[in-house]
Amino acid sequence: MTTSVLKTIAIGVLIGALAFFAPLIIISFFIIGLIIRISFRSRFANGHYRMHHLAFADKIRSMSEDEYSGFKTKLSSAHCGHHRGMNNNIKQS
Repeated sequence: MTTSVLKTIAIGVLIGALAFFAPLIIISFFIIGLIIRISFRSRFANGHYRMHHLAFADKIRSMSEDEYSGFKTKLSSAHCGHHRGMNNNIKQS
């Protein structure tokens, strides 16, 4: 008799805890998902993250030597050129 009462109480506590914590867990997953979505919005816009890089590589491959050296010079003078080591790769002519 005591075992059946304790089982019923344990099941009631478990259901009560699930009912209490489930909304908090769902809301926290929603907030984390929203933060991740906002963080990666620009990278994965329209699902074509890698396609932009591949098209850019094809453009560089089709350049002549003069166009490529001008491109490197232009890219190294840009704001983010020094972060990618572009300044070290420029040949002085």
